[in-house]
Parts: sequence; structure tokens; C-alpha cells
Amino acid sequence: MDTNVLNINGLTKNYKKFSLGPLDLQIEKGTAVAIVGANGSGKSTLFRLLMNVLQPEAGSIEWFGQNLLRKETEIKGEVGYVGDMLEPFGHLKIKELAALVSHWFPSWDEKYYSQLIKRYQVDEEVKFGKSSKGTKKKVELVLAMSHRPSVLLLDEPSAGLDISSQRKMKEDLISFMEDGEKSIILATHNVEEVKQICDFITILRDGKEVCTFMKDDIYDNWGRIWVEKFPQGLKNNPNIIAYEENPPQIVTNNIREMEDLLQTEQVRIINMQRVNLEEVIEYFVDTEQ
Repeated sequence: MDTNVLNINGLTKNYKKFSLGPLDLQIEKGTAVAIVGANGSGKSTLFRLLMNVLQPEAGSIEWFGQNLLRKETEIKGEVGYVGDMLEPFGHLKIKELAALVSHWFPSWDEKYYSQLIKRYQVDEEVKFGKSSKGTKKKVELVLAMSHRPSVLLLDEPSAGLDISSQRKMKEDLISFMEDGEKSIILATHNVEEVKQICDFITILRDGKEVCTFMKDDIYDNWGRIWVEKFPQGLKNNPNIIAYEENPPQIVTNNIREMEDLLQTEQVRIINMQRVNLEEVIEYFVDTEQ
């Protein structure tokens, strides 16, 4: 039985100076996945393809086992999207915008909407277009959650938010995941959001998927080892993520196995330490491979 909420196969989008893909990606039900990459790596393009705002040159997108092009209305009813798509409605007051959006979703929960508006201290009488960047993000999040979706698709949801609202957002996203039936796909530059919310991390660079890994694997298995001399015969070892020769050191995704291998190769280990999530993300985002 397919337990994935999202299946992406061979997804490709081409521009004059940038190409996304081909991407193959699966998101399992009940998980939170961070999509991480530098500015211009393709995160927002991917999200707009996932909502059929943009159309790909090749590939397919399936939500809940259904093709996006064939079941777009039904699928969008199950996905709460935050991604700067409300600007055409900037002339509306926030309460008018909410009334409009509520008609799009049969599952709209007016009581929950009112609770969230109060929680995030949003003035509904202000026009959306006149609101600050942070307020717009709060409104987007409130509207995305108020129709009780199965999946939240969030493109930089905390951008511009004050510290209090960031905390509330993290609490609400963690609560959203509590029943184990819902999923979050989160594009972010905020490592704390990844730490607190996400189970898996997918790295994009220049429109391509570099890797996908479990967040907890970093804490359990990854590490940096300083050695007396770097063994040239290990350059292509699959457990070596990076190495430097001055001073000689190795970043590995399996520190125990690498320690045993170095001892077998009679390489003297000078020091070992765990690496943190920031180091791993920075390596994959910034390093050309």
C-alpha cells in the first residue's frame, strides 16, 4: 500500500537561465520534510509546480495517489499553501479576504479561523495589501490552516514574523502533526524550524536534488574526524561526505564505521567530534560536488 502523500517523478521546469529537475521525490504520510537550499535553488518554483500555478515541461505530480492535473480541485482542498499567492487580493480587507477564501473550501472551520486570528493578533479591518510582510505571512498561515488540510505546503512561513509569532507558528505546526496523519513540506532558511519541526531534509542546489536524509541520522551517525594523514585510498568511500588535507580531516555520515576503517588502515586518529545540523546543511548547500 502506498503511504506517500506526494510522489514526484521526473519533474522538470526550464527557464532561459535556470532549470529545475528532473526531480524525483516522495513524501510519506505523517512526516515533516524541510526543503533547504540557497536563494535561487528552486524551492519556490517547486512549490508553485506542486500547486499547478506553474506547469512543468516534463514529469508528473501525484498527491494522495491522484494526478494533480486530473484532480486539482480535490487535491487543493487537502493542501494548505503559504507562498505569496494572495497579492492580487490586496485591495480586500483581511476579513473580506477570509470570507472569499472560505468559499473555496467546504471544510472551512470558521471557529478555528477566529481563534487563529486572535492568537496571531491580526486586525481584520486592515486591507491585506497595506499589511506588513509579517502580517501577510500570518494571514497566509491562518487561511492555510483554517480549512483543516491534510498537508501544509509552506514556503518561508516565518519570513518577517516577530519572535512571538514565530514561536506560536512552531507550536501550531507541531500540534498540527500530533495525530500522525498529517504532513508538512517546509521551505525555509531557518535552521531552528528544521530542528523543531522536520523529520527529513531535502537539499536543493541549482535546481537539482543533492540528497535527502533523516534529521536524526545527523545526531546519531555524523561526525568529523581529524587524522594524522588523509588516506588517499578512501577518497571515494561512500561514508565520506567531505575531506580536507590541511589539516587532514574527514566529515562522515557513519562515524563508528569510519573509525573502525581508519584503525584497520592504521591511520592515527587525532580527534573526533559530532557535527551539528547547521554544518551539514551548509556543506551541502554551499559545496560544489
